[in-house]
Amino acid sequence: MEFLRKHKRLFLAIGITICFISIIVTVTGVAPTSFLGRVFGHVVTPLQRGASSATNWISGRWAVLVNSGQILAENAALREENTRLINENQRLPHLENENLRLNILLEMVQRYPHLEMVGARIIGQNPNDWESCFTINKGTNHGIYPNMIVLGFGGILGRIDDAGANHARVVSIRDHRFAAAAMNARTEDIGTVRGNLVLGQDGLMRMDYIVATASFMVGDRIYTSDHGAFFPQGLLLGTVVSVHPSPGGGGLTQYAIIQPAVDLDRVDFVLIVNELFGDDPDPRIFDEE
Repeated sequence: MEFLRKHKRLFLAIGITICFISIIVTVTGVAPTSFLGRVFGHVVTPLQRGASSATNWISGRWAVLVNSGQILAENAALREENTRLINENQRLPHLENENLRLNILLEMVQRYPHLEMVGARIIGQNPNDWESCFTINKGTNHGIYPNMIVLGFGGILGRIDDAGANHARVVSIRDHRFAAAAMNARTEDIGTVRGNLVLGQDGLMRMDYIVATASFMVGDRIYTSDHGAFFPQGLLLGTVVSVHPSPGGGGLTQYAIIQPAVDLDRVDFVLIVNELFGDDPDPRIFDEE
């Protein structure tokens, strides 16, 4: 290094001389086989290559610096688009499920064209050891009143128990206060389907007052009958899970455990039948005689 510092002017002069010679050779077109051409090929050409590489590297870095703002903006836009696509992908299953449920509700409307219905969304649910009810976002301002029937995806979900201006409380089919006159679609035998405190914990109901001679079988579908108030005939309540002799019935009656047609734990939207079929708050919906 000390040698270079002492002779820096000499090296500068040599560099200038080489550059000058290369200019002359380039301009005059000296043949590469001549002595001067060979000197140019062995000495000057490597220097030109080095200078060209350095120039290209500097040009590349300069282009990156010049375009860095545009690159950052494009990266930000790509990140934003990626976030949007991720959010859309996360929403797709929810939208598909909601669309499926709405289609099922539409099917319910088409299944019972003689019933006028109003759609509503569940906004609160309050199951406990004594009752199973939920709140919907429609009330008297929408023509909703106590004792109106509430349908879910497939069948009866409950009935309106109390109504405010813009909300209403629904007693579900699992609640001990729920009761409906019912009929076995296969045998046409009748009985009463009720909510049950114990069975309701497992999402089940009980059908009582079935005559012992009735041939109930697992899988039989149970519908509302025209023997009581509140419900018109032909609305699906559920299916038979098991059949048992009634305790204390003297062998004259039996009861069935019913799996509701609608799963309350998986309901978001409901349909309210905008018509009253009875006004007795606690009717005797089935006459044992």
